[in-house]
Formats: sequence, C-alpha cells, structure tokens
Amino acid sequence: MSLDSTLSADAARSSRLAERLLVPAGFITTAGNAFQITAAAILVFHAEQTTLAVGWLFIAVSIPQVGLALLFGKLVDKVDRRMLCVAADLVSAMTAFALPVWLWIGGPANLGSYIANFMLACTAALFMPASNGLIKERIRDERLGKFNSHFEMASNAGMLLASSLAGFLVIWFGATPLFVFNSLSFVLSAVLVYAIGRKPAKAPVVTETTAAVDPSVPVEVPARQPIKRLALLYANGNIGLMVANVILTTLILQTFDQGAWMIGVVDALAGVGFIVGAALYGKVSKRFKGIHLAVLGTLGNLVCLAIQPLHYIVLMAAIPFAGFCFAQGRIAARTLLMRASPEERVGRIFGGTQAVGLGLGVGATVGLSTLADATSVPYAFWGLAILQGAIVIGTYFSLAKPLSAQEKKQPAEVLEATAA
Repeated sequence: MSLDSTLSADAARSSRLAERLLVPAGFITTAGNAFQITAAAILVFHAEQTTLAVGWLFIAVSIPQVGLALLFGKLVDKVDRRMLCVAADLVSAMTAFALPVWLWIGGPANLGSYIANFMLACTAALFMPASNGLIKERIRDERLGKFNSHFEMASNAGMLLASSLAGFLVIWFGATPLFVFNSLSFVLSAVLVYAIGRKPAKAPVVTETTAAVDPSVPVEVPARQPIKRLALLYANGNIGLMVANVILTTLILQTFDQGAWMIGVVDALAGVGFIVGAALYGKVSKRFKGIHLAVLGTLGNLVCLAIQPLHYIVLMAAIPFAGFCFAQGRIAARTLLMRASPEERVGRIFGGTQAVGLGLGVGATVGLSTLADATSVPYAFWGLAILQGAIVIGTYFSLAKPLSAQEKKQPAEVLEATAA
C-alpha cells in the first residue's frame, strides 16, 4: 500500500471516530449546561426574590461570549484545537465544582452563582470556536450535513431533557447536586474529545514542475467564498432564539394569562419539533439543497412565529412546526458556513459569528421588548418576524447566484453524499 493510500485511510478512520465521539460529547455538555443555568437561576431567584436578579445572571453569561469569542477564535486557529477543547472542558469542570464547594462552606448563593456562571461563559467562549474548528478539521466536507444534523439533534435533546428535569430535580434534591453533575459532564466530554486522538497526517501535495504551461488554457482560480453573508445567515438563528425566549414567556404569562406549566409544555413541543426536524434533515435536504433549504426553513419558522400570538391553542399547535422548520434552516446554514470556511480560519469565523449573533440578539431583545411594553406583546412577535425575514431574504438574493454556481461545479457524488 502506498504512503498516500495509508494516509488517506488514517484520515477516514479519524473522521469516523470523530463522528462517533463528538455527538455524545455535545449531548453531555449541553445537558450539563442546561442543568447549571436552570439551577443557578432558581437559586438566584430564591436568594434575591426579583426577576432582575435572574436577568443579571443571563447578562453575565452573554457578555463574555460577545467580548471574547472573536479573540479566542483567533487563538483556535493557531493552537491544537483538540487540546483547547479538552482544556476548556477541564477548566469548566473545576469552575462548576467550585460553586457547590462555595455553597457547602456557607458562601452567598447569589454571588457564587454570578461568578461561577460568568467564568463558565468565558470558557464557553473558547470552547465554541474550538469545537467548531475541530469539527471542520476532522469531519470530511461531504459528511458535514449528516454530522451537523446528528450533532444538533443530540445537543438539543440534551438541552430539552435537562431543562425539563431540572425544575423537578431542584425540588427533590436541591440545586447543589445539579452543579456537581455539570462538573462531571465536562470531565466526560473532555475524555470523549481526547479519545479522538491526534490529527492524522495529510498526504503531501505533489506538483508537476516539468510540465509545460499552455498559455492558451485558462487557469481556474478558486471562487472566493461569501463568508460574511453566510455568517449572517447562521447568526440570524441566534437572534431569533434569544428574542423568542424572552417574549414567549411574556406572551404566555401576561397576554394569554396562563400558568408557568405552559412554558414547560411549549418548550417540550418546540424541542420535539426540532429533534424530529434534525432527524429528517437528510431526507429533506435531498429535495432542497444548500441555500434554498436554509432560507425556506427559516421562512417556515417565521410564518409559525407570526401566528403564535393569535391564541394559546394556536401557539401549541404551531410551535412543533416552528421547531421542525428551524432545524432545517439552522442545520443547512451551519453546514454552508462550515463548508465554506477555510480550515485555518474556521475558529475566528465561528467565534466572530457567535459574537455578532449574540450582540445583535441583545440589541433586538432590548428593542423588541421596549416595543412590547409600549404596545402589546404580539407586535414584538411580528417585529421579530419582519426583522429576521428581511435578513434572510436579503442574504438569499446576495448569495443565490454564487452558491448555485459553486454547486454546479461540485462532482455529483459529493452532492449526493452531502444530502445523505
């Protein structure tokens, strides 16, 4: 067997191993984080008895990711991404475990929760671009669509499961055991990522220096990828998630005058819709490829969003379809951005995208919350639908032509594998 064949086989084995280990790592980490933030919010509310105190907790979680994601993204492109993920997980494990220790020695619950979650957000700002860089580095381009569907499905299943159980577990056992569980989840995630192994060596590129160059034959220059526009398309989903989480709670409790139980039901229905959408992404993507699926999925989600304020029955009926459509648009946009990102720059691209998405989300949350207070909550829903719709439609018209041209140049077997 030649050296090139051996290196290619090693790369294929490494890619398959990464697929098997990164998906459960995403499930475990997301579940642990959901336990952490839910238990911390309950702890802070009981200590302060104000909604603003809980709001400051979420602000403490968001600020580091806006400020540090791009900086850490540049670091990710210079250092071993696998070891950065492991280091971030281990630091997070120690930080998460420090909070129950603080509570055991009698420290103030609110202060400990703010500091611990702020530090966890700092390491999350490193882990996010590092993990996405690791995925780009280890997963073959033709497998990214299928991997991203599995990864998103596992991550959201972990969030759904943990969010649904956290309230009950806090009542039964208190918040401290959930913080310990979160610490252990980071350790297990670090073990899974470390088990992926070192990055396999690439086959050397052989160039023909003796062949004559025919000046009459045009040399094809690789097309420049529209990274910024693809990043905006992906970040648009972050804006919707952040704003919807705020105004949906107000819609249920204030406009519909329903109890907190409905928040849990709606979250569960949305999560089920997303998981089903992620599971069926492979089949759907065979009919709608690339940019078209990213746009149609987002627009379908926005249509469902616009009708949700009509009645709480309509809300419960529409939310699973919203989750399903959101999954299609989210996974398609993520795959487009990841495939277009050069491996040596993927860290700063995803770090910058995260920072922009959270920053725009904070601004949209403030603006639409003010609109809801000045008028009524349904206007905030319709304003969000208009804002996101304008972003996705404008981005589509700027991207459709260059991306369609690139898809036509791809070999048929690559397109088929992408849709698989």
